[in-house]
Amino acid sequence: MTRMTMVTMMIRMNIKIGRVFAVLITLLFVFVLSGCGPGRDAAAPADPVDPAPENPAVEQNQNETSDTDGQDRNITINIPGLNAENYPRVDGSTANLPFITKLYSGITGVSLEEAEAAVNISGGTGMVWRNLLWDGADILIVYEAPEGIMDEFANEGIKLEIEPIGRDGLVFLVNKANPVDNLTIEQLQGIYTGRITDWGEVGGSPGPISAFQRNQESGSQTLFLKLLMGGLTPMTPPTDLIPDSMAGLIEAVATFDGAGGAIGFSVFYYADLMYANPDLKLLSVDGIAPSFDSIFNETYPLINDFYVVIRADSPQGSPERLLRDWLLTDEAAALLKDARYVPVR
Repeated sequence: MTRMTMVTMMIRMNIKIGRVFAVLITLLFVFVLSGCGPGRDAAAPADPVDPAPENPAVEQNQNETSDTDGQDRNITINIPGLNAENYPRVDGSTANLPFITKLYSGITGVSLEEAEAAVNISGGTGMVWRNLLWDGADILIVYEAPEGIMDEFANEGIKLEIEPIGRDGLVFLVNKANPVDNLTIEQLQGIYTGRITDWGEVGGSPGPISAFQRNQESGSQTLFLKLLMGGLTPMTPPTDLIPDSMAGLIEAVATFDGAGGAIGFSVFYYADLMYANPDLKLLSVDGIAPSFDSIFNETYPLINDFYVVIRADSPQGSPERLLRDWLLTDEAAALLKDARYVPVR
């Protein structure tokens, strides 16, 4: 069994486990609302983000029962000219896997369970971009390209069409035992340049800070360098503080020393929904907690888009261009929100 297969299985197992918790939490929420006392409005509070528009191209399968977050809902997506027989080769970042799976299910007509078994991604954002370069994929749903990738396309004379479709945030993780709940941008920069080395310097319990990073080809490392570090050079961590996957980083930070001495980073969707660990907490940054709303309205300070990408020479009417064009519609934005991503539209 390959490492990628093992990681994919771990991701999907966590998604399924997470669904059970989502259902339990929803039942508890409904129970609390139904017990509201006299004179109190028992209606659910209004969603601070405008609801997704009506979506005639995305229809719920009437034989399926919808859950609260749309993750388990079978849908039908009607894109004229696109079907199971000519479905393009789609690759994408790890955090985009649930959305890619829903797309495949909705367009080809297979169940979500079948789609989960059929859909594979390259693993590692750098490899995903190169898969388009090497003609191993027709279309990408992907996070920011690592440094140097665009030069590789330019050197081959390949032009790209890159359009934002969703938004995510770079989030920082610590053990739940760590008393620190918020760090400023300056404090995070101090930690990752080696200027701040003890938790006591940032309001925590005295003890050394062990700052995890990812490899240079990962999407989260690319966002870390772009959004947090800017022109600053991060310190070079020991090899054992550079896990080879986002799942590996989350597990490593959770179990590092039993005393909350570690810090790491991921993207919000993955850390909060795909591979949530009850032993970790997400830090606020400059006093703003990462959430769907703070990323949507851009009050959270460390946010970036993710994209749909095709080659510029993809013919009109080709499967990848048909899918790309649909992904730029309000219907696609509604599907993103249904899957609990933050759409840019």
